[in-house]
Amino acid sequence: MTKSRKIWLDVVRATAILCVVLCHSVEAFYHPVLLGQLQVSFPLWNIENLLFTIGRIGVPLFLATTGALMLPRDYPDVSAFYKKSLFPLFLTTEIWIFFNYIFCCVIEHQTFNISRLLLEMLFLKSSSLSHMWYMPVILGCYIALPFLSRLLQTSTNLRQYSLLYVLGIIIFFIIPTANVFFKEAITVIPVFRSQLDTGLWGSYYSFYIITGYLISKHQMLDRFKSQSLLFGIILAFVLNSTGQYYLYSHHYYQSAFLYWYSDFAIFLIGIFTFELLRRRYHNKAIIKFAPVIEYISRCSFGIYIIHKPILVVLQKYFNHFTTASVHIQMPALFFASLFGSLILLYPFKSVWKKAGVLLFHIK
Repeated sequence: MTKSRKIWLDVVRATAILCVVLCHSVEAFYHPVLLGQLQVSFPLWNIENLLFTIGRIGVPLFLATTGALMLPRDYPDVSAFYKKSLFPLFLTTEIWIFFNYIFCCVIEHQTFNISRLLLEMLFLKSSSLSHMWYMPVILGCYIALPFLSRLLQTSTNLRQYSLLYVLGIIIFFIIPTANVFFKEAITVIPVFRSQLDTGLWGSYYSFYIITGYLISKHQMLDRFKSQSLLFGIILAFVLNSTGQYYLYSHHYYQSAFLYWYSDFAIFLIGIFTFELLRRRYHNKAIIKFAPVIEYISRCSFGIYIIHKPILVVLQKYFNHFTTASVHIQMPALFFASLFGSLILLYPFKSVWKKAGVLLFHIK
């Protein structure tokens, strides 16, 4: 593994992209269940719920890694950062919004509409492939990163922001989690809507970034033993799964936000996992499978971009040519899309390096 790279961040990034691919592989079968279009047995529901929840921690790990890596840096020239980091990311996003639209026209027989394409490229409509929702989010975070970094690094006492942090946890995680139940299951309590304008906070995504920084730079969770964090992960998962099964078994299908990143349990599971991985690999000079982990980490953005089109094609194949059970199709989708992505990215990593940087941000 390259000496200048931080092993633990490579481990976290590799774990994150594996989780994302798992999430989308399971979602192909679990999404109809969440919408009430399909009923499954309790054992199968538990398997899909477990795998889908594990998959959901991928984005929290990516965002926390962004905080750990980007917020400790100095940004004396904001425009230079935008030119070096933000603009290339924007350009890559535009390229793939275009490619994905053409892909959907060819594979999904979507009618080509230049107005729709332009609206997608202007971020005024959702991209044709659902996983691209993340790109406007990370672009928005990149815009705020230099200013957020200055605020955190020039503060001599971060404890002065404790109240603000707790308030953010309540607004961005606890209230949205409670609202999932108030929307259908407990209608005697109205849905809460905060009247505070928190747009400049970066919403809940910024909390993952800030918390990742606080964990890596200021050891925010050092007071807690690893066993306590692991117990917290298990408890959050059990409580969240219990709530989700209650909604599913009572046919409440209007919201699947107990799996979204505003869910308090997903926040805790993601952040605690980030801290446990940091502790496990922070002081490691060498680890097993180091070249593989570094390769997956370097290609993680590219895997994120292209695994979804591969999944779409594979799902069409499975729907038409296989009668295998869900237990077989889910891992098959996962491994095929993962290894397919890694194979397709290899020449961009080793030969067409400039194209790899432009199209897939391989570093």
